[in-house]
Amino acid sequence: MKKNHFELKNYVMATGVFILAVIAGILIFFECLQRAVQVNSQNTLKINVQRQSEHLRTILDINYQYLNEIASAMGRSEELFSEENKERLISIYERTDLERAALIDKNGDAYYDNGVTKNVSHRRYFQEAISGEQTISDPLESSVDHKVRVVLGVPVYKDHKVIGVLGGSCNVTALSHMLFNDLFDGEGNSLLATSDGEIIAFDSGSASGTEITYGINLFKYYGEKNLKGKNTLQDIQEDFTVGESGLVKLSLKERKEADRYLAYMPLGYNDWMICYAIPVKSAQQAYEFISGYEILFMGSFCILVLLLLLYIVVRNNQEKAELVRSAQKDALTGVYNRENTQKVIDAILREKAPEGFHGFLILDMDHFKEVNDVYGHVMGDNVLKMLGGFLKEQFREQDVIGRIGGDEFVILLCNIGSQENMESRIKKLHEKLREIRMEGMGEHTFTFSAGIAFAPQDGDTFMELYQKADFALYQVKRSGRDGYRIYK
Repeated sequence: MKKNHFELKNYVMATGVFILAVIAGILIFFECLQRAVQVNSQNTLKINVQRQSEHLRTILDINYQYLNEIASAMGRSEELFSEENKERLISIYERTDLERAALIDKNGDAYYDNGVTKNVSHRRYFQEAISGEQTISDPLESSVDHKVRVVLGVPVYKDHKVIGVLGGSCNVTALSHMLFNDLFDGEGNSLLATSDGEIIAFDSGSASGTEITYGINLFKYYGEKNLKGKNTLQDIQEDFTVGESGLVKLSLKERKEADRYLAYMPLGYNDWMICYAIPVKSAQQAYEFISGYEILFMGSFCILVLLLLLYIVVRNNQEKAELVRSAQKDALTGVYNRENTQKVIDAILREKAPEGFHGFLILDMDHFKEVNDVYGHVMGDNVLKMLGGFLKEQFREQDVIGRIGGDEFVILLCNIGSQENMESRIKKLHEKLREIRMEGMGEHTFTFSAGIAFAPQDGDTFMELYQKADFALYQVKRSGRDGYRIYK
């Protein structure tokens, strides 16, 4: 019993360690899976920002190419402000998306397509373009119509010398329209910001309900959101200052569902940074089915673990019960051994004797010693096995059969009803046993002698009934065996 208990304990421990190892492996796998989802989502954002940058640069390059072609034609005129060049300004206004067009001489005097003139020599875009650079201005508020625009400027050459600047301006709204938010069902925001964080353009068709808009300072906006990472904004500002690409997760202390990804990279014009901001939940929406499968898998795994534990408990109980039964049984015949025969019969008599009528039978195989002497002890053991199996077949499940020594068996027939029933059962038992033949013993027949007592009239304990039935058995043996007698 102790050995079996020790083996079971080791088995349970090994199973527990295995289950914990599997759970740890699953958790590590899920963690790696979540990291892969984050990496893939972030890579998608980076690619989107790169696409936005390439798209915007392509549109600006197209406009620059057009302005350079017009500027080349203007440089071939005799005078910079010729009527022909003024007509070209009107043509730019009418045929392109540029809202205003202006021709500027070396002194900064500008002539606009609508005939307005003013000096712009103090403007950065003019100073850069007159020095031979292709340039774009930061958003400027017009002194004429007070609209905010950005100006694209290209130098006008004549005989390989810069003689003026051709400028074309577009509204910041038009600049915003060059951005797009077709990723993640429009949940994100594309925007342009300066290195100081001032937003100069943003896509206005976002479905995210964000408060970010033109004129907001990006750093101030997120600085008021109570971010978890104290250094997050500082890192972004440093990247903006040096023109580095990056992607950060902006985590809010109060609302985890409001966490956002912010991806950014330099546009390549001025110090502008193109950015894409989106809620983390929206960025990972495409991978949401994985979370569903994780829950389903973990639920199924937990059920399997519970079933395994239940199986171990049930199996353990079965093994314990089997061990108990094995300890109660006679190893050779399969019936109760001497010790447990007495215990079981006493327990039944205590519970049932007052109401029932029970038969107590002691049965001895006749001339069993001769079987051992003639056929050997191995054959003798086989005969006892046969007799044990035979008795179990002849009596009911509620009856108690036990071997109390050698060839001596005890049977308690519960609620036999009457003495006549008991005698009828013994007679049939004699007849059936005589019909049995054992291989290796030829025509040898088997008989038995039996002594019978009844409970409660002859006693209500094992020992009382045993003494009475044993006395009756002794009388049968003195009379020549092969029979039975009831105690009187």
